[in-house]
Amino acid sequence: MRAVRDDERNWMASTLARDWGSTQVARRGELVDAMAHPAYLVEADGQPAGLAVVAVRGDEIEVLSIGVSVRRRGAGRALMQRCASHGRETGCRRLWLTTTNDNIGAIAFYQHIGLDLCALHRDAVDEARRLKPSISTHGEGGIPIKHELEFELLLSPPRAVM
Repeated sequence: MRAVRDDERNWMASTLARDWGSTQVARRGELVDAMAHPAYLVEADGQPAGLAVVAVRGDEIEVLSIGVSVRRRGAGRALMQRCASHGRETGCRRLWLTTTNDNIGAIAFYQHIGLDLCALHRDAVDEARRLKPSISTHGEGGIPIKHELEFELLLSPPRAVM
């Protein structure tokens, strides 16, 4: 597990494009360039096995993108643990991410590692599609892609408002 190096940015861009259609992430009514944010790489057998991209905003850290090429070997868990550590190191109180309603495997994974489903953004993918038209209308098993589901992990107790 390590940060993506400058000489690996082309690999990062091609990985994001392969997994998500581009380096742009559309969620919550915003289009974000993942290449402008810190990223982590996990390796298995000396080869890249996963990538996570994070964005720190105030006291929250968002996982903009996470993807693995090998499943059930701990790569996703390791990446999420590193994202949470990054958040704690930068004083964040909350880690969060969104996924779409069709992403059944990710939904199960996030809950399995301790994230809580905290919000349903009904029909939010319509807005995301306006920003990024390449988003498919149907996902795994032909499920219509319509909603964004927000998951969170609280990293520290909420701070009192002063």
